[in-house]
Amino acid sequence: MPAGPAARVEDGSLTYIGPGRRFFALLIDGLITGLAWVPFAETQSGDGTYSIGWRGLDFALPMVITVVYFIVLEGAFGATVGKIVLGIRVRGLDGSRIGFGAAAIRNLARIVDAFPYVLPYLVGGIAATRSDTKQRFGDRWAKTVVVLVGTDATPPGRAELPPREPETFGLPSPPPGSPPPGSPPPGTPPAGDRLPPPPG
Repeated sequence: MPAGPAARVEDGSLTYIGPGRRFFALLIDGLITGLAWVPFAETQSGDGTYSIGWRGLDFALPMVITVVYFIVLEGAFGATVGKIVLGIRVRGLDGSRIGFGAAAIRNLARIVDAFPYVLPYLVGGIAATRSDTKQRFGDRWAKTVVVLVGTDATPPGRAELPPREPETFGLPSPPPGSPPPGSPPPGTPPAGDRLPPPPG
């Protein structure tokens, strides 16, 4: 995405991050994933010229590694290394954690957002700039947003747990409105108001 100020748009508890900050996160991730491309590079030199390129399987394998890097880290942790360094996270529209499906959609859509490839992420940068929630096309299709860490619904490093159902140990559940187990029968006065039994 084009470099620029890290636009922030607050909507309730979410602070949306624009192209600027995300661009620098992408640079960090590019340096990391670039290591996967080095072993597959084909180099040629002669007549005072030097060229480097990738063809066929030597192009496909590092590309798969790069895509898997983004999908796995965003699906599992909501952020790549670059996003962690820049303090931003990928979340659902309500601020909740995303899964691997949404991570796959938003990252496979980079083929559209990164166009034209001679000026990477021009399309995605314009789309995010014109969006109130700073969503590029991949975010819109995956129903995700990029937000400032700490403003999302889930604190960093903690997963949302479903409410725990009470254990019945195989016994039937009491009917609605019944007192909890161990409570005195209805009409029993409080313990402080009970009279001691008469002496024998």
